[in-house]
Amino acid sequence: MTEHHEPAGVYGDAPAGSKDPRWEGRTMEPLGGRIELSLPPDSRYMRLARLMASGVATTCGLPLEEVEDFRIAVDELCATLIEMGDGEPLHLSFDLASDALVVHASTRASAGGSVDEERLSLSRQILDVVTDGHEVSNLDGHVELTARKLVRGSGVG
Repeated sequence: MTEHHEPAGVYGDAPAGSKDPRWEGRTMEPLGGRIELSLPPDSRYMRLARLMASGVATTCGLPLEEVEDFRIAVDELCATLIEMGDGEPLHLSFDLASDALVVHASTRASAGGSVDEERLSLSRQILDVVTDGHEVSNLDGHVELTARKLVRGSGVG
């Protein structure tokens, strides 16, 4: 009689059907680094930014509710830059650290460099609710928005 052996899966010796990575006997090291994304200034591409935000936030281990908050923050950054920009691409960079996830979003400011204070006020109100800190700068013809989400422990990632 021959013994039937299932091949070891992604999760090592975990019972069949288990998706529990703890069975591998290892822990995930904190991530670090930068991920960059460049998008045309068109709202139809914002879904790519939201998808990237959700993936990065999940990978950092943010709880599901905070993943959604971070996704909303990135969506707001992109919408604001599309409205304030001059038609040049949006540049986003996601900085991953063990204690925080930070997104920097920038584009070239529209001619005249004037900022719609009413629109900016709305963005600040939204970002106040869904982030742990944010900044706006408009220097040398570029507008940059930064949003930060603290990583407080284990989440879905």
